[in-house]
Amino acid sequence: MSSKLRIISGTLGSRRIKTSKNANLKPTPEKLREKIFSWLKPNIENSECLDLFAGSGSLGIEAISNGAKSCTFIEQNPSLYKNLKDNISSLNVVDKSKLHRTRAEDFVRRFKEKGFNIIFFDPPYARDYYGDFLCKVIDKVSLSGTIIYVEQSAHDKVLKNQNLKMLKTSKTGDALGSIFTVNK
Repeated sequence: MSSKLRIISGTLGSRRIKTSKNANLKPTPEKLREKIFSWLKPNIENSECLDLFAGSGSLGIEAISNGAKSCTFIEQNPSLYKNLKDNISSLNVVDKSKLHRTRAEDFVRRFKEKGFNIIFFDPPYARDYYGDFLCKVIDKVSLSGTIIYVEQSAHDKVLKNQNLKMLKTSKTGDALGSIFTVNK
């Protein structure tokens, strides 16, 4: 079972992508995505992005639509991965996309490249990814100055981490989205 999600802005603006009605999948609300990408606009052109816990790929696809050079998508769920692959293909952004069907933890542990300019960190709310695992993400896949978008439940306290400097935060419905820069 699937529904459609709208890409907000950029070259793919108004195009629709499939998203699953999976109970564990919580696509970033449209209003929040609009804010995020207005905040990221000055930094997104030619950036290399990472969409951990990609789901439908809406954040990474939105980044490509707004001028990102590339996006690496990480999704472990087989049906969500297939849906993500279909979305990438139907929007003709295969050449700007790298897809990995693996656990986010395994991708980060094995990562050996230079790091990403922008990271979308939007894990399932019910799991604790905001402590040790976020520290590993900062250590292994980010650069000094990397921008990290973190989405968490609006019922949780705003994330604090000594290696992150908060730039912006916004609440929409049950989602709290924050933009940080990495200080290494």
